[in-house]
Amino acid sequence: MAVSTRLAPQPVWSFVPDGSVIDIASPDAAEVCFLEMGNSLSKIARFDGRNPGPAFSVAQHSTMGAQAILNEGGTRWEAALFLLHDGHEYIVGDQSKPSQELYSSVAIDLYGEARMRDAVATCKAAWDEVIYFAAGLPGPEAWTRKQAKLVKDMDNRMCRAEAIALFGSRAGREMPPSTTPKLTGAIKSWAPMKAEEEFRKLAYRLIGEDRVLERASIVAANRALR
Repeated sequence: MAVSTRLAPQPVWSFVPDGSVIDIASPDAAEVCFLEMGNSLSKIARFDGRNPGPAFSVAQHSTMGAQAILNEGGTRWEAALFLLHDGHEYIVGDQSKPSQELYSSVAIDLYGEARMRDAVATCKAAWDEVIYFAAGLPGPEAWTRKQAKLVKDMDNRMCRAEAIALFGSRAGREMPPSTTPKLTGAIKSWAPMKAEEEFRKLAYRLIGEDRVLERASIVAANRALR
């Protein structure tokens, strides 16, 4: 479906590139633009930006992980599922895993349940649904067990490989062991412009250039009518 259930009774307004606003409490495939996604994710830092040197972006993580799936014999569609797995962050922003665990622990301590964790998961899932719909792909709820495992495993493998590359070998000892993804090139932080460009090129390849550009046109037309 193109429109998901409202996440909150009142609108939650957020700026988009043309200076207008969208209600991020109302996930809608008509607001999904993969070009804007690449731009935004190219400026969101993994590991809260704590690594020495330049930030390692979510766009680079998604692009390198998707390419690794292809390098390891995965299908175009499987790689596309990974490319978009963090796509919701261009709408709702990023909360690192340690931050989410902190908020959950505080919520449990104060209220007896993980309210923050549940709220974050609900918002991400709702936007995931419309993002994958816009890409012509099944949302996570409809993934096969194999697809879900592939995306989760690559996410964890990329995280460990990134941690070692960005923080040193000691970081690897803080995480469960896993095989290093079959990457194309070393894990070295790309500048935002390069990360955006590589994300866009892979989106063209995996989702289809026509679909990516069509979604951009739909979004632009909808905003022009507001």
